[in-house]
Amino acid sequence: MKLSRILLIALSCVMLQACTGARTAENLQLGKMTFNNGDFKQAFRQLLPLASEGNPDAEYAVGYMYYYGYGVAEDTDTGIFWMQKAADKGNAPAKKALETIRTNKNPKMN
Repeated sequence: MKLSRILLIALSCVMLQACTGARTAENLQLGKMTFNNGDFKQAFRQLLPLASEGNPDAEYAVGYMYYYGYGVAEDTDTGIFWMQKAADKGNAPAKKALETIRTNKNPKMN
């Protein structure tokens, strides 16, 4: 009896994680699409919760938006913060962006 309950709980957790992962991917795609359509404020509102949850693609997107002032007041320090979080998780575009920023000798990166 206890084993069947444990298995049921474990199966439920796996199913919830799968649903959450799919929802996160859908929300990320929606945020990217909204950004590409030029509605930067809405894209920011869609992507920030995902970034706050640790999604590296969303972290990079939010960092990019802060750095260049898309949909939010330009804040290069906050932009670099979010891009660094994404880069630390292996996000290639974030790594490249930070490298470009450093190459351009941005005094905030030295």
